[in-house]
Amino acid sequence: MRISILFILIACLTLTHTSYAQQLSIKDKTVKIEDLPEYIVINCDNTTPVINRPKQIEIQSEKSENEKILQVLQEILDNKKYLQILNPTDLLNTMSKLGYDYLNAFPQDPIFGTSFGRTGFVFRKKEKFRD
Repeated sequence: MRISILFILIACLTLTHTSYAQQLSIKDKTVKIEDLPEYIVINCDNTTPVINRPKQIEIQSEKSENEKILQVLQEILDNKKYLQILNPTDLLNTMSKLGYDYLNAFPQDPIFGTSFGRTGFVFRKKEKFRD
């Protein structure tokens, strides 16, 4: 069972790195680091939900010129089947592999159904990927 899950992950998830191309892909969705903005703010639940609410990742992108590509990134990061980002540590490690450095974090208002709130994480492209 674990071998088949690992095979599916390898087949469906690609994280490649060269000096020119860094991308994250799941199925038909791909984001390339050169298409993403220099800074990204990602909201992530910082506790296990109480009322069967799945842990969510949301990228602050509304009315941004990068809204479409950030929505694709959000869908990839929030896909529990492939990336399995189960906590903020997983999010930090995934963004580092994509080519982003962690800058800061800040608490947000509590969400209905949780005993704790969310955390907003600020990421910046690693220097070698900046314009």
